[in-house]
Amino acid sequence: MNGATAKAARKKLGLTVNELADALLLSPQNGGRKVRRWEAGDVPVSGPVAVALEAMLNGFEPEHFRGS
Repeated sequence: MNGATAKAARKKLGLTVNELADALLLSPQNGGRKVRRWEAGDVPVSGPVAVALEAMLNGFEPEHFRGS
């Protein structure tokens, strides 16, 4: 998955950069920055993140994220 695909997935999920970072359990301090760097193509999207995004697009909702 490349940055443009990750960004499209986030937008399709209706999440902000920080909301996606929270859903992926990234640190509150740097999670949004990491997502922005993926989306800009500055760093590659890791395999586990790609799998998580694909799962979320297919209806999986992280338990810790429900009700946010």
